[in-house]
Amino acid sequence: MADQKRREDRRIQRTRQVLQQAFVDVVREKGKARSSLPELEKCFATTSIQEITARANVNRGTFYLHFTDKYMLADAVVREQFHQQLARVLPPEPRWDRRTLHLLIQAVLNALEKKYCHQRQPSLVLAPMVEQVVHEELTELLLTWLREARRGERRRGEPLETIARVVSWAMFGTAIQWSQEETMVSSEEMADIISQVIMEGVSRLAPDALPG
Repeated sequence: MADQKRREDRRIQRTRQVLQQAFVDVVREKGKARSSLPELEKCFATTSIQEITARANVNRGTFYLHFTDKYMLADAVVREQFHQQLARVLPPEPRWDRRTLHLLIQAVLNALEKKYCHQRQPSLVLAPMVEQVVHEELTELLLTWLREARRGERRRGEPLETIARVVSWAMFGTAIQWSQEETMVSSEEMADIISQVIMEGVSRLAPDALPG
């Protein structure tokens, strides 16, 4: 039974990956290699589930077993791409420390800068979706690091969920504003500023859990 369950899980994962890659391929072919957010928005709007399933060589029934609609598929693609980006820049065993936090902030800044290019670009779907995914994944990652840092400690402090939310909003909100405005501050300089503010503030909130 366990082997069968693993095989089924692998099949599900493979099918989801095929559909995600088909979606990426179709949208990219409709646009350009370096499409702006509004251009990608148009490509996404004109992409049909029929085009995605044809590229993936699966039927529509299979698609709906995995995704409710193309918006849910796009959400999965954005999350996967963000995970891959973090995997390229974070250490093999990331944890809460100054260096890893700085790398994470830099990755968020770079991801949003690539989307907005220091311009305010209206988007009906993709911009809010990207922002929601980045913020949710960022909050969950920070919470995981904080829990690992406090593991085994019995001392009371501020709830880690609250700390994770505060830190993620500090990072995300600043990164959003920086990525959409004209600025002479580089991503490296901005990452230094954000990480310094966060580490000093969080150290006061939970000094027993957060080594410097």
